[in-house]
Amino acid sequence: MSGQLELADAYEMIYSAASRMMWQEQNRVWRLDSLGGGWSEERRAAWRELEAALAVSEGPAPQAGEPSDPTRHLISRRAAGPVDRPITFAEAVAEWTARMAADPGPYETRREPVLDEYLVPGRAVVMPEGHMMTLTGPFGDMVNRLAPGRPAVKVAGDTAELSRLVHVAADELRAAMGANAPTPHPVGTVSVARVSHRPSDVDDLRTRYDALFRAAQRASENMPTLQYMRETGDASVSPFTTKAAQDVQDLLAGRSRVFWRERHELIDPSVHTTAGVQWPDGQPTPRPVGARAEFFARSAELGRKPRPPHPGEVRIFREKGDPDHVAISAVRAGILAEILDEYAARIHPGAESGIMHLSAFDLTDFISEGIGRELRETYGF
Repeated sequence: MSGQLELADAYEMIYSAASRMMWQEQNRVWRLDSLGGGWSEERRAAWRELEAALAVSEGPAPQAGEPSDPTRHLISRRAAGPVDRPITFAEAVAEWTARMAADPGPYETRREPVLDEYLVPGRAVVMPEGHMMTLTGPFGDMVNRLAPGRPAVKVAGDTAELSRLVHVAADELRAAMGANAPTPHPVGTVSVARVSHRPSDVDDLRTRYDALFRAAQRASENMPTLQYMRETGDASVSPFTTKAAQDVQDLLAGRSRVFWRERHELIDPSVHTTAGVQWPDGQPTPRPVGARAEFFARSAELGRKPRPPHPGEVRIFREKGDPDHVAISAVRAGILAEILDEYAARIHPGAESGIMHLSAFDLTDFISEGIGRELRETYGF
């Protein structure tokens, strides 16, 4: 039994390190639907092999009545439809992407009272620019918390008020869309598994370990070194990916047991935000997760909140009209509310998760570079 447990732990160390390396290279140029990004076909094939080896550990499909697993499922809501079951990360991304594709948008062109583009009640939400910045502020922490390969963690910080305020903000978005009934706080609305599916929960673990070892070795060895990148100007790979690849090689060779690194070594994800540190007086200082509550509280104090459009309100341009407000579609606002619900659930005191699975990759991409990029473009210059 101890030998099997040791093999499982070794498998999961490689799983975390290799998943982190893959996640650092977020442009996914190795996939067949990509143009390649300057990668050789040998390198792309090696990374496709690694992705396939990691995907073996994804776990079984959700079953009716099964509790949501934070490593593979959203924990703030269940799948749509008549069967009560968890919704996987892939299903959530597919659903949100489809909703965005079918979105009619917040505007319609009318000739009365004058020819212009008008905000449509029920299809648009307007809010102060500063409030939009507050709502998207948690995205960085959430994306890093969902990073594939992230080790098990349990939130231990003073985060109850932040969790509450984030959910209140989500309900205010729904109210501005016309959904007047507030939803329950996501904590406690679904059954969350206390024991997550482990990546090592696979058939024939020894065979899977050997396959993952070989795939991680081949993929990491196909990465250029930092020295080579500096000398040649090679920009086909992120420097973060190269550093992660070196960690994988060191782990496989037995030179190190490092399989995960935070954005900064001082960050403790149980109490700190995970997207980076602050540098007051030139010293790195992690920020407590709960400290972000001040931004939401400040928005509330200033009366910032989403609203439906006024009758006859025309398109909001940054270059004219009211540059201090932004408008988004109700569809986008609804998805934003659901993402905020998920964050509120994941940072609530005592929330815990096992090792994040590879399927979180596309979810982090959607939050950061999908709807996240779009929402960030509504403010700033």
